[in-house]
Amino acid sequence: MKKYRNILGLVTATTFAIVSLSVSASTDDLPETEINYVGTWGNLSLFKKVENPFWSQRLTEASGGAITVNVQPFTEMGLKGSEILRLLRNGVFEVSATLLSYVGGEIPEAEAVDLAGITRDIDQAHAVSDAYKPVLEEVFEEQYGVKLLAIIPYHAQIVYCRQPISSIEDFAGRKVRASGRSQGDMIEALGGTAVGMAFGEVVPALEKGVVDCAITGALSGNLAKWHQASSHLYPLPISWAITFVAANKDFWDGLAPPVQEFLATELAVWEDQAWESGRSETNDGVSCNTGGNCVDGNVASMTLIPVQDSDYERIRQIMNEVVVPRWAARCGPECAVAWNETVGGVLDLTAPTN
Repeated sequence: MKKYRNILGLVTATTFAIVSLSVSASTDDLPETEINYVGTWGNLSLFKKVENPFWSQRLTEASGGAITVNVQPFTEMGLKGSEILRLLRNGVFEVSATLLSYVGGEIPEAEAVDLAGITRDIDQAHAVSDAYKPVLEEVFEEQYGVKLLAIIPYHAQIVYCRQPISSIEDFAGRKVRASGRSQGDMIEALGGTAVGMAFGEVVPALEKGVVDCAITGALSGNLAKWHQASSHLYPLPISWAITFVAANKDFWDGLAPPVQEFLATELAVWEDQAWESGRSETNDGVSCNTGGNCVDGNVASMTLIPVQDSDYERIRQIMNEVVVPRWAARCGPECAVAWNETVGGVLDLTAPTN
């Protein structure tokens, strides 16, 4: 069977299914069901404010107690997140979540919705994810035996620097902590050096000058006190740390059809709520870091570097000339065609197909 078949048809079918499920899903005929969910970083806001309340509380309440979920973040299990897909595929986990970028080396399609610099704001990021979701659903299921359930964001991944910068061009000659291949491609195209480094190692690396700047979430970095080792905040959204939520396919197929319908309906609503959470946490993170109103973070006094129109123009140039072509080469011509039919249409970008 040809990969990425009938992309537009899949989008239509998915939309129709969600509408139908919203009408037909009922709690009256739900059998008692227990689910084990392994979430993301237990100390970060996505798990605390988005994942845990939904899986441990919302599903039980909405199902009238028929569905109960045991919830645990992977950080409490000694895992780093990159193992999640393998553990789902092997049936060790029933339902779990991790960053798409963590599986990008194995599944180039997973990089497609969160390439560095691809989207200017969270509305674009949401539209891109919705457009490409049918492609990811097919790849995950047919090649990896995993049922994709949702795509949700953290919040804007922005830049913390230990020295003054004035624009994106100041990445030149600097060592920048990056996550994922496309962030590295972007930094190198700007004349900088991309440095791979675990999240927990960044603060001492900034303090010692091992890196000059580092990319992470606006609020995540604040909660981890990156502001204590850096002075300047550059809020251009490099990416959104987009996360997939998926189930082992055998586990999913073994659920009673009414449970599947109920979960699909609830997940569709939750997915949109998670995107709104990403918006508010981006704003909160920037405000907390720069001495403004602060809801969930630590009030800090970093210098905010305004993003200029010329910065967005430069990043789009790099997308066209470097980031998208390199990703397309990793993913292959057929993959690039599917991207052009979905993401490319949203952003008016074209990936090379040869």
